[in-house]
Amino acid sequence: PGFEIIDWDDVLIKQAPRSPTDFCQEYVDPRYWNPETPGFEIIDWERWEAQNPSPPKIFNPPQRKNLKGFKSAPLWYTNRSCYFQPFAWMCNSCLTPKTKKERISNGDELFKQLLNSDTTSPHAPTALRDHLLWTDQNIAPETLLALGSWAWRPQTNESRVIGVGTLKYGWTNNPTAFGLLFAKNNGTAFSVVQMSPDGKWILINGINGPGKEGELRSSLWIYVVQEGDVFKTPEGGIIDFVKPGDLCRLTWSNDDPYVCDNSELKYMYFPRRVVSLDEHGDLVKNSPHFDDLLRRATAKQDKCCETCCYTCACCMTPEERFDYTNAFISDTQIFAVAPTPPPVELIDRL
Repeated sequence: PGFEIIDWDDVLIKQAPRSPTDFCQEYVDPRYWNPETPGFEIIDWERWEAQNPSPPKIFNPPQRKNLKGFKSAPLWYTNRSCYFQPFAWMCNSCLTPKTKKERISNGDELFKQLLNSDTTSPHAPTALRDHLLWTDQNIAPETLLALGSWAWRPQTNESRVIGVGTLKYGWTNNPTAFGLLFAKNNGTAFSVVQMSPDGKWILINGINGPGKEGELRSSLWIYVVQEGDVFKTPEGGIIDFVKPGDLCRLTWSNDDPYVCDNSELKYMYFPRRVVSLDEHGDLVKNSPHFDDLLRRATAKQDKCCETCCYTCACCMTPEERFDYTNAFISDTQIFAVAPTPPPVELIDRL
């Protein structure tokens, strides 16, 4: 009487840190570390490398051509869109889980809440750990993300999922109607991460549910820039802010993870490390990335007459709409503080 077999997973969960909030229970759910989602698979890295994958060295992002047709004439998708305001602003707390608001220009307040040693896993890949990334050249209404706050475990000799995360935490959106809708729709979505043995390639699969009834939402590749890589503009100019160790985000196909033919490339940009943590856990602002971020967040919009007071771009080409959208970002960001990741001892054996 009184004897029982200890549930060690339950013990580890109870002993885990509880700052700033409880960690996501999905992070300790074995199903997310071993998804049965249709379309998901553990990557055969020898098969992947046999195709000699490489990002285009001429940076001409395919998404520059996406904003075409009548649906993109109204500027509902821009980072400072006034569509459905002030109702979107007023309804933020009831529409999305991201109830916090802070300005990029307000000193370090935003960065301290998104990036700190308490919510950063020491087992995140070096390329992602201790860095706040800016999604420059991305047309989605998201700006800053801290992937180091996800749940991470080390790679093994056999391929496996090494990270599980959610777009709900440590991932900022614009306080526009589009941004709020995007945050709401992605608030329950999760991503699972794999990494090549040499650390050059990271695959992030977005899934709606880890079971057989789930759905594969996306397959996003991240390439870690290597020594000797040189990226240029279509005009031939060298993109000098991209250095070895930086990141290149790519999408060739959301269905087949082995597609890497650059003629089928659908999305490409360079996530920029605007703020990092040093060895003491202090914030360090990285130039020129942070300087460019702050400049675009605080810049005064132009082309007022051409855009009918920033509401319409019917006279612009898709490329001009894209360039105009990326020239100005929202100074105010909405977000939710990331919870403390679960201990690696708990998730390493799931």
